[in-house]
Amino acid sequence: MAIAGIILVSKWLAKIKERSDVSCRLCQRAREQRGASTENLLEETYGHINSAFCDGMATTVTAAHHIIWRHLYASMQAAQSPANKLRFVTPDKESSMSTLWLQEEFEQICSRNSLMEKAADIEKTISVKEHERERYDFDPTMFYENCFWIEGQMA
Repeated sequence: MAIAGIILVSKWLAKIKERSDVSCRLCQRAREQRGASTENLLEETYGHINSAFCDGMATTVTAAHHIIWRHLYASMQAAQSPANKLRFVTPDKESSMSTLWLQEEFEQICSRNSLMEKAADIEKTISVKEHERERYDFDPTMFYENCFWIEGQMA
């Protein structure tokens, strides 16, 4: 079956009338084991069981993601020439811009305010749609800050 590109998931089995319920069996089993409700289960599709959204596969999928990332990181580091001064800043974990700016070295490279000012300069060259003007009562400072920082995430 795998050679034909067909994986025996509930969604496909329901399509060929071999199963009536398309709910994810892995999510159901994981929820039952921890005593959680098995209502509102997502459909069991190939994409679902290979994502971190599947309760039954989340730990495995996340671990695979981290193993692959570490391998890619190590391969890219090994391929760099000694003269190359570029380096990864978060090889062991994922970070947002908010958490990166908590590190002093990032503030020295480019302050948050400098980046925001440059981004605002660029944003100001983009025309603003009428519904966007109304949303911010067209306070240009607030409008451009919110556009760049996605409303409050960086505050």
